[in-house]
Amino acid sequence: MAGLYSKLAATGIRKNGRSYIPYILTSSLMVMVFYIVTFLSGSSMLQGMVGGTMMSIVLGMGSIVMGIFSAIFLFYTNSFLIKRRKKEFGLYNILGLGKGQIAKILVQETVLIYLISEVLGLGMGILFSKLAEMLAVKMLRGGITYTFTVDIVSVIASLILFAVIFVLILVNSLRQLFFSRPIELLRSENTGERPPRTNIPMAVFGILLLGTAYFIAVTIKDPAAAIAVFWFAVILVILATYLLFIVGSVVLCRILQKKKDYYYKTKNFVSLSQMAFRMRRNGAGLASICILSTMVLVTLSSTVSLYAAIPDMVGTQYPHDITMVFRDDERFVSDKFIEKTNEHVTALGYEPKNGSVARYVSFNEDTLKYVMGIDTSLPDSEFGIPAEGRIIPLDDADENIKALNLQLGENDAAIYEPNEKRITANPTLKYGGMEFNIITLDTVPESIKDKNVYRTNEDFAFIYVRDRDVLTKMYKEQYDVLTPINEEMEKEYKKEHGIPEDEDIGYGGVFISDIYVTYGFDVSEDINEVNRVYDQLSNPWGVFGMDFMEEANISLNIDTKATLVENYYGLYGGLLFLGILLGSVFALSAALIMYYKQISEGFEDAARFEILRKVGMTQREIKSAINSQVLKVFFLPLAAAGVHMMFAFPMIAKMLNLFDMYNVPLLALVTLLCYAVFAVMYVLFYKATSRSYLGIVSGNGK
Repeated sequence: MAGLYSKLAATGIRKNGRSYIPYILTSSLMVMVFYIVTFLSGSSMLQGMVGGTMMSIVLGMGSIVMGIFSAIFLFYTNSFLIKRRKKEFGLYNILGLGKGQIAKILVQETVLIYLISEVLGLGMGILFSKLAEMLAVKMLRGGITYTFTVDIVSVIASLILFAVIFVLILVNSLRQLFFSRPIELLRSENTGERPPRTNIPMAVFGILLLGTAYFIAVTIKDPAAAIAVFWFAVILVILATYLLFIVGSVVLCRILQKKKDYYYKTKNFVSLSQMAFRMRRNGAGLASICILSTMVLVTLSSTVSLYAAIPDMVGTQYPHDITMVFRDDERFVSDKFIEKTNEHVTALGYEPKNGSVARYVSFNEDTLKYVMGIDTSLPDSEFGIPAEGRIIPLDDADENIKALNLQLGENDAAIYEPNEKRITANPTLKYGGMEFNIITLDTVPESIKDKNVYRTNEDFAFIYVRDRDVLTKMYKEQYDVLTPINEEMEKEYKKEHGIPEDEDIGYGGVFISDIYVTYGFDVSEDINEVNRVYDQLSNPWGVFGMDFMEEANISLNIDTKATLVENYYGLYGGLLFLGILLGSVFALSAALIMYYKQISEGFEDAARFEILRKVGMTQREIKSAINSQVLKVFFLPLAAAGVHMMFAFPMIAKMLNLFDMYNVPLLALVTLLCYAVFAVMYVLFYKATSRSYLGIVSGNGK
């Protein structure tokens, strides 16, 4: 008897090959991609390269995303298969097979599909894993080795994950089988075939949701706020898309039906009537295609832009080969330190070129509250108050600021605040016991944001003072004000926690700013020579002597442009690699949904078009009506995805600011190219699915 169930299961899959073959291929693709991503996340070759660890972390997170998406999508596509098979199961039931016996057939089918998917998927994954690893290494600009390995952990993870997914799919299928009567199974293909109602309130609600999401996307100014509200906006867009495709499309069809000059044409009459009839039920499929298409565009446009902008971003953060950042005090021993640095680099046989020095005092919300006396509890303070600001003497300002010819007295301060204007909202700037007249700068030259010493996002504030003497006064004033505050806060803390007053607990207290100095210079175009200088300077105690370093009390941080480049290629190369894989999966998933949608509708429409032939409609007219219907339905999600991307663009641009990507024209160009390439692929999908639909309704498909 078990052999009979196996035979019926294999026959069922073979007889429904038009539906099952794409499903099995998709399952295999999911297994392949999951194996490759998991394999790369644990690749010892990648982890041994500069930037490789970062890429491995990104791919590790990507394997989780891939696993979740595989479960959701296979559940969704399996619903198409079960819908097609219910009539067959109902017939089995009527002919004498019990539901328990039909369940055994379903179990056999699920096991068979799982085994085929795993064999094909793991086979292709193992086969292409080395190619994927070589591509990842190429993105990291490393050397390629040709050792071929199979990751047993990734194989086991794939077997377990997809076994769980298929078991859950089986449970869902059995639920539908056991909770349906035989007559319901026989009529399952016609379930929901009722004329749709025009639900204008729900359509309006969908428009309002979409409008809200679009408004958030185009009005957001702050990168941190953009990342915080992104998923809220995404949820609104998804809900609105489903509402408008399910309900709004019916309303649109009804409106078009009232336009007599449009509706009463043969191809429009047939296609529009069928669209209106089934949109309530099939709008969800179109909405899913639209959402997946948007995911493809967002994923690829953002990851490709980040990778393409690496040289630009590196130049923004590190305009020099070597950048040194260290703390100073009112003595400005940094001048001597810079002099010693230049002497040592020269002794090594190199000339420090294009050197630039900048000094500043940084401040944050503690300074705003305790030193400047500015209220930090105002609405939206989470994003509106500068996370950090900088007080800069004109001596060390950017050349473009100097070109403004600001005439500042000892008690003048020129201030630039991009957002909330919390500081400039006051008539004067109070800094402890000091008071400054405010000169408001509406903008600062873009070049300031393109230098590491002034690198900024929308939350920074710049305060320019006359010279270093004023900066020193502000520094000392801040220290004099905050020290007693910190002492009092420490006493209160010890009192609350029962700690003896004389016990040192390392209480941090309120942030006290130091004077920071950034010194950058170029050495050579040869990265090895740059690294030689870097290796020497990274041990200043050995180079400059312990006595000088202790007397100077300098805390040093030194970086090279090359290090940042490698880390960026690791991070953004991993994101791009993952984006390509996920984008490909999302695109194929959208195509598969459309394919299932077309063949399921084709089987439903075949009888209707046969009636139209009998009442005199020619084959040419039927083909024209079919093309009109498929064209309208198929390109609606692509158009909607384009509109979604257009409104999401400002928010995406802001979020990429957090990754130091400020090149909006590049992002716009990449987004347009991604949309154009995806549209070409979409047309190819359209031609393939329209032929399947036409073949079925013409009587050539079974």
